[in-house]
Amino acid sequence: MSDIIWPTGYVPGFTDNFCSNEIIVAGLATVDIWPLLNEPERWPTYYKNSADVRFYDGKGPELEPGLCFFFSTFGFPVNSRVVEHVPPVEGRPARVAWHG
Repeated sequence: MSDIIWPTGYVPGFTDNFCSNEIIVAGLATVDIWPLLNEPERWPTYYKNSADVRFYDGKGPELEPGLCFFFSTFGFPVNSRVVEHVPPVEGRPARVAWHG
């Protein structure tokens, strides 16, 4: 399993807030779930605290490096920008991260 690469200034314990969600499922490949992670409009279909997904500048529905988007979680508005985006490729871990 790959470690989370926390950017300088965002290391847990040294920020106002952070979130990391992970789960390990035997026999499930990253490529199988990538669309669920990489398309924020799908998030509310499996995570009830995600809503109101919107994209800026005619972008979306998939995340990409530098993309700005909006969603709310627990009713809290989050303007976000993708800061890390590495799609799944055989032999290399996929990564997606955003700042909001």
